[in-house]
Amino acid sequence: METSQDLFKELETAEKLFSDGSIKSAQKIVRNVLKESKNYKKVPNKLRHKINAALSRSRYFDEISSFATNPKREELINSIDKLIKNPLDNPKKHAHSIHDIQAQWQLLDLSSKPASKSQWLNFNELTNKAWEPCKEYFDEIKQIKINNAKERENIINEINNYIQSNEAKWPNSKNLIIYLQKMFQRWQKFAPVLDQDLNRLKKLYFDARKPINDEIKKQESVNKVQKEALIEKVRNINNEDNRININEFKKLKQEWEKIGPSGRKNEKKLWNEFNKTADKFFDEKKQKIIDEINTIKDLNLKLNDGSISTSEVKELLKEIEDAKNTKEYKKITSDIKVEIDKIKNTKKKDKINSYINIYNILIKNDHIENAPNIFLKSINKSFGNNKSNIKKLTYSCIKLEIIAGLDSLKKDINVRNKIQLELLTNKFNKNESLPNDLESLINYFIENFSENDVTTTQKNLWKRITKCIELIL
Repeated sequence: METSQDLFKELETAEKLFSDGSIKSAQKIVRNVLKESKNYKKVPNKLRHKINAALSRSRYFDEISSFATNPKREELINSIDKLIKNPLDNPKKHAHSIHDIQAQWQLLDLSSKPASKSQWLNFNELTNKAWEPCKEYFDEIKQIKINNAKERENIINEINNYIQSNEAKWPNSKNLIIYLQKMFQRWQKFAPVLDQDLNRLKKLYFDARKPINDEIKKQESVNKVQKEALIEKVRNINNEDNRININEFKKLKQEWEKIGPSGRKNEKKLWNEFNKTADKFFDEKKQKIIDEINTIKDLNLKLNDGSISTSEVKELLKEIEDAKNTKEYKKITSDIKVEIDKIKNTKKKDKINSYINIYNILIKNDHIENAPNIFLKSINKSFGNNKSNIKKLTYSCIKLEIIAGLDSLKKDINVRNKIQLELLTNKFNKNESLPNDLESLINYFIENFSENDVTTTQKNLWKRITKCIELIL
């Protein structure tokens, strides 16, 4: 026989279960305490008051349960009454409608407080009346209920066998929960059963599940302790380098994900605490990102007003660590690319202009120092020419037009055809000596030019070459 102190402890356990939402477990403990207290000749006042308080709380939850399910039960009673007043023409369909209503009634009894006696008597009486139009089908339905009971017994046996096979080494709580959910889904499929079997099977079902539920609670308790330990580890992270702090937290987060659930009531609370404890690291990182963004904005202003070069910006951006995924960083990298493209275009234009200006140098309207180095030797050579070789000058021009994809003059068609044949032949001639690129052909033109006999012919040829230079470069 338990002492009054033992009963006090059990009532405290019941109170905790009530608070955690495990109502049925708490009510079971309260009933056991009430039963044990009746063995006392005189129940201590303090214990009697505590029992009365627990009974009052138990009745409160019963009332809440009834409040939630009674409207549904009344709805089912009304549905049966409608079937009595307006029976379906097809007895089979009529019987199945009754069968569905009974299944819903029994599922309510399984998930909440059973119906009151008056409700049950009313429902049972109406159900019996509803069956009258389809008595010939009653035996078939009865057999369905009997078969459902057998299937439920099979489920109970399966659960018991599962326990025997796994109790030496239980699966993790997540898999146990999934297993119970799967079995419950099967259990629900086999409803209704005969009234005489309902309570018996329900008790066997819940008794069969109990060892699994106990193991789930046990594992969840262990998981809770492990997760609390990880939270403490996060609190103890304290490195001068915040990146190391964040990496340490990420490692602990991976450990967290390997731990199973810690119970519906605890999981979200622990998870929030785990992340909240690490907020200090990410607050520091957020501030660093803000500082780096301000640095990027300042660099971007200097880049756009030309007070700093792209190479200097690139070098300074190497110091940016945490703001690389920000829109500011993406913008400055885009602006750097735009600035580099501008520089390339400027250099390209300068190159084109320097190439085009070669003619002015050849006729000594500009200084040779302004010529690109690649043409200096040829220019000096041209200054020693007494006469231009118009044929070779034309050759350079037409060949450049072919390379640039420009049409030549009609009068040059024969020369153009020969050059095209030459180009085709050169593809198979590894020892080709004739010029075939822009710089070589310009040098070829320069070497065959003379300032001593300049006419519109040379000038017009160079105009055509100028168009080629613009297109090729």
